[in-house]
Amino acid sequence: GGGGGGGRGRSGTSALRPGQELFEEDPWIVEQRRQQAEQRRRNRELTESLASLPPDERAAVQGYAPGSYVRVVLTQVPCELPRNFEPRFPLVLGGLLSGEERLGLVSMRVKKHRWHKKVLKSQDPLTFSVGWRRFQSLPLYYVQDPNLRLRHIKYTPEHMHCLAAFHGPQVPPNTGVLCFQTDARKSFRISATGVVLEVAANLKVVKKLKLVGSPFKVFKNTAFIKDMFTSALEVAKFEGAALRTVSGVRGQVKRALQADDGTFRATFEDKLLRSDLVLLKAWVPVPLPTLYNPVSNLLAPHGRGWLRMRTGAEVRAELGAAPRVNADSLYKPIERAPRRFNKLAVPKALQAALPYKSKPKLDAPSAAKKPRKGSLKALRAVVAEPEERAAAKLMQQVHTMYNERERKRKRSMEVRRAAHAKKAAREEGERREEQRKRYREVHARMRAKYGLEGGQGQA
Repeated sequence: GGGGGGGRGRSGTSALRPGQELFEEDPWIVEQRRQQAEQRRRNRELTESLASLPPDERAAVQGYAPGSYVRVVLTQVPCELPRNFEPRFPLVLGGLLSGEERLGLVSMRVKKHRWHKKVLKSQDPLTFSVGWRRFQSLPLYYVQDPNLRLRHIKYTPEHMHCLAAFHGPQVPPNTGVLCFQTDARKSFRISATGVVLEVAANLKVVKKLKLVGSPFKVFKNTAFIKDMFTSALEVAKFEGAALRTVSGVRGQVKRALQADDGTFRATFEDKLLRSDLVLLKAWVPVPLPTLYNPVSNLLAPHGRGWLRMRTGAEVRAELGAAPRVNADSLYKPIERAPRRFNKLAVPKALQAALPYKSKPKLDAPSAAKKPRKGSLKALRAVVAEPEERAAAKLMQQVHTMYNERERKRKRSMEVRRAAHAKKAAREEGERREEQRKRYREVHARMRAKYGLEGGQGQA
């Protein structure tokens, strides 16, 4: 197709004539090749003209050639560097771009190394190796949800990538990063690997927040909620937030009350109960740490190491202290007061309008009900007539005789059942013994038969 690189004006046009080959006779490409050849010729002439100059003058114009021995003078160097300098460990000098000298928030994609034994905890100090720099910082791990929310995570995943934010020098994207957690030589040192994604000036990482409150005054569709916030300022921050009760009634935060104790007014879809719990599920930003501690091992005596920030686990292991226990994170027995509900009272007008199937029926006669304990009917003495006492005595004797007969019948049944089980076990043993004897006879005949035939075949 024609039109390769069109629209460059009259002097640099690349409009091809019919039958003209692309990249072969394009006027613009021909002009670019001519300019490149001219620049190469000028560079070659400059190199030939500098060949006759002394090395100092040539270096001032062209720079030092690779492989040359030069003397480097460093200024404003700490006195500990020459004092603790070890000649066996050479120094490597490198350069930084002007934009890499500023510190800021850096976002990276990181993955725990599969040879590292433990997962990495958020805001635990890590030593970063980024380009020419080595420094210590506090990374904050997070993941990106499908709705682009940056959700904070406490630990790195086992076998997948996550994102991390740390305070350090600003470097270009796609820069490789190595992370170390300890300087011990006895274990694998690399904790995580990653790559820089961007230099984020404004990064908002959030975490879940669940607040619980209870109503202390209930109206038709409005309620006053307490024990959720501590001041009117916090209520103002969450105005318009969605609420939900344990029973599923949805609501919304309206305004704080006049008393500056965190109480507020909320509206709901239905009337609440005083025993309901009101929940507010929200997302709050996580503060990003700003630690930047450069590795200064060249300023310390060789073998002593540099002063670094240790993790909480290392400090507790050295002091022999147990981890701190948060009382709010412990499981506690749930104590709920028994709830008493009033009986359903159907108005008479509504009962008249209901069909017969749905109408409340009359209770059973009160004589058939068992009297309530402590009631007057239960405490009332019953004096029986002589005929009633004689009938009650006769029924008691009949029940006693029946119970004794049932007891004897069950005992005899147990004896017969035990005898039958014993007889069945004996017969089963005799049957198995007879079957075993029959099997032995059959196998003996088979061995004799096949053994005789085998002997005749060999003869």
